[in-house]
Amino acid sequence: MSSAASIIHLSPASAGFVKARTTTLGPWVLGAFLDCILLGVIFCQTYTFFRTKVPSAGTALQTYFRWLVIVVVFLSMLKTSQLIGIVWVQNVLQFANPDVARTLVAVAWWQVSVPLMTGIIGVIVQSFFCLRFFMLSRNWMACVPIVAAMCLGLAGVCLSMAAILAGQAKAKVMWLLVHLVGVFIADLLITSGTIYSLRKRNSGLEQTTQLINRLLRLVFESAVPPTIIAMIDLILTQTLGTKLLWHLFMNMALGKVYVVSLLYTLNSINEYRVREQSGSQDIYSYNSRRANMELTPRSATRPEHIFVQTQVSTHVSPSGTQHASQDKTDYLDLGDAELDKRSPYAQ
Repeated sequence: MSSAASIIHLSPASAGFVKARTTTLGPWVLGAFLDCILLGVIFCQTYTFFRTKVPSAGTALQTYFRWLVIVVVFLSMLKTSQLIGIVWVQNVLQFANPDVARTLVAVAWWQVSVPLMTGIIGVIVQSFFCLRFFMLSRNWMACVPIVAAMCLGLAGVCLSMAAILAGQAKAKVMWLLVHLVGVFIADLLITSGTIYSLRKRNSGLEQTTQLINRLLRLVFESAVPPTIIAMIDLILTQTLGTKLLWHLFMNMALGKVYVVSLLYTLNSINEYRVREQSGSQDIYSYNSRRANMELTPRSATRPEHIFVQTQVSTHVSPSGTQHASQDKTDYLDLGDAELDKRSPYAQ
């Protein structure tokens, strides 16, 4: 069955736009689909976060966590609405008017600002992970390069947006590169710094080693995905050439992946605190089912283990003594184990 030729006469630029529609329109449509799917994941995680009754719900950090979640979820919904609007205008309102649709990517602020929304969400989430790293390391000098990389990334995306609106194609690509390099460096420094700080606090005690290893697993599960996506986005911007718009597919997902990582971490922290309050001495990743993480029951017929377990519990778990619990609250609130340095068993 043959199809009739179009009788719409297009300018050469618009004809090229329509011919290359898989590149000019495809990234926006698929990116919006993926963004909506990830927003559903965020809603589920947010429900879990507010449903969980945390023992320390009235503390300053828990209040900060709640407002942080509210802000990032609101921005996530705003970004999804933005992408739905872009797809609607391009593919519905201007369906028969490619002369207008093809220029939106360079002149419409609500379409140009998509990477800016991703950058703002990324900086907010990176600030949380940077704070967690500082609470673990207590070294503000180590946080300086992280904050500098975050500021570099945010400045880069703002200048890239300005270059697009000014019609400076080369400047746009250059500042986009600066933005993604800053984001990648910040993620890499946060992840590697957190892992290094956790390993430094390993005292050699078996229970402490298990706890730190599971915290390391949590770091990998929460911090590595956005780092990898930022790296892929960076590579795509430098290799796609005329198909540069396809990098937006990863860039749209990056903002949501940041929020998913944040909520995953907070839900893991809350689950740990609930288990700790109920007397469990183990730590789990959020909704994890791992056979090697089962808590071994203590036997009353093995008194030689009772003294050792009691000392390790006092040393690692905040439920051991009231004083040790208060000393480690900030670290555990941020998902990291802090050894009580005043204990002789921490030497």
